[in-house]
Amino acid sequence: MCKYKKFLIALDGSESSYHALLEGIRFAKETGAEVCAVSVIPPHRELVSAFSIFGHIKDLITKPYVKALEEAKDVGEEEGVEVKTFLEEGNPYEKILEVAEKEACDLIITGRRGITSFDKILVGSTTIKLLTTSPVDLLIIPRNTRINFKRILAATDLSEHGNGAVKKAARLAKTYGGELGIICVIQIPTELVVGEAELMQVLSKEVEKGLSALTEEVSSLGIHVKTYIEQGDPHNLIVETIKKEEYTILTIGADKDTGKRIVGSVAQKIIADAPVPIVVAKKYPES
Repeated sequence: MCKYKKFLIALDGSESSYHALLEGIRFAKETGAEVCAVSVIPPHRELVSAFSIFGHIKDLITKPYVKALEEAKDVGEEEGVEVKTFLEEGNPYEKILEVAEKEACDLIITGRRGITSFDKILVGSTTIKLLTTSPVDLLIIPRNTRINFKRILAATDLSEHGNGAVKKAARLAKTYGGELGIICVIQIPTELVVGEAELMQVLSKEVEKGLSALTEEVSSLGIHVKTYIEQGDPHNLIVETIKKEEYTILTIGADKDTGKRIVGSVAQKIIADAPVPIVVAKKYPES
């Protein structure tokens, strides 16, 4: 079993974080999880200092963060879910992690910003930092999506962390009564021309072998598993598979060193474009 027991919902007063709040509380009500909400006032020392003669400037800066927590309390009361709130000031991602650790939360929930041509802006700088530093799983919720673990797609490159994400997804499927899809995309460097067909044949056999062993392992949990081996651009193929096969959640893996790879990487593009909530697995089940 792999049930999330205590959520920390990160709020910043935006529409996307409010949607994450609604979904997080709804999911907590369905599963009996505890809920904490944190809103972090980022440092605005230069702005406050420049307009220090206006005493209400800091109050104006603070207002949206306070309001976000008031909304969290209100929504919780309406749904019959107790929400413990925290108003912090400082570096947002650091304060979010501090609260998560202090409250022993096993899942951090954040929203995802609206469509933009810049992946980092779309995902959000705080979320990027959480992706690279959080010791617990993240659940990133795009607007107009629902938390639903009935059809989970897990992406792997057959690395330790990719396979760890598959194992986490399998246990989530078992816990929440869902089905699992596993996708592995073979991507050959564009500069490679000579020997491409032969290389693809060798890689395909290795991927089939690795995926077969992984599928056999997670199938032992008694869940339905479907596999996909694709060739081409991972970002496009994973997003297309989610849409075509009507998956409701995507799971990917990440570790502490992912920061050097995830910013501007395939993973970030997938997070930015996925039409469903994304679980970024940080803690992997033992085999």
